[in-house]
Amino acid sequence: MTTATTYSTPPALITHTVATLRGDQHAEISVHHARTPDARVSMTFSGILMVLYSCQAAQGLLEAFTAARGHTAAIPREIPTAPVDPDEAFLRTTVAIEWTRRPHYAASAQMSLNQKRDHIVHWTELYTGPITWRIRDQRALLSTLATLTEVHRTATAVFLDGDQYSADPASTDYPAA
Repeated sequence: MTTATTYSTPPALITHTVATLRGDQHAEISVHHARTPDARVSMTFSGILMVLYSCQAAQGLLEAFTAARGHTAAIPREIPTAPVDPDEAFLRTTVAIEWTRRPHYAASAQMSLNQKRDHIVHWTELYTGPITWRIRDQRALLSTLATLTEVHRTATAVFLDGDQYSADPASTDYPAA
């Protein structure tokens, strides 16, 4: 007779991934167990499922993307994207991230020669711990900021720490980190 071994650590973890954002970002936002210790807000966009477990996490993500605005001067306003069928496999959720607290972040402007080596391509990289966001155009950043602003507003009402983390990082009176 053998006994089953209980593991508390999963057999594999994704410790880092890169997500590329370009064009308008549209998210589906859901709330579960509002105003309880088990509250969570989930959002799905660009093949990413993000589940937030605190208002601190929502505010931290919004703060990170707000900080990225300062690194977008050289990136194009919009990169045209071909229309796609929403049932295509690459549009379904391909990675899931659970945010339990505010991420550390860093943003930087990036550039490189294109594949033909005939002109320079610019983008912004936003590092938020387990995910690096490669922001290819300003439209992607602005629409992501609009989504995260809505998520943050929702989080202030949903999570028990909402009053503590209700300040808007885009506000001029937001305390500097």
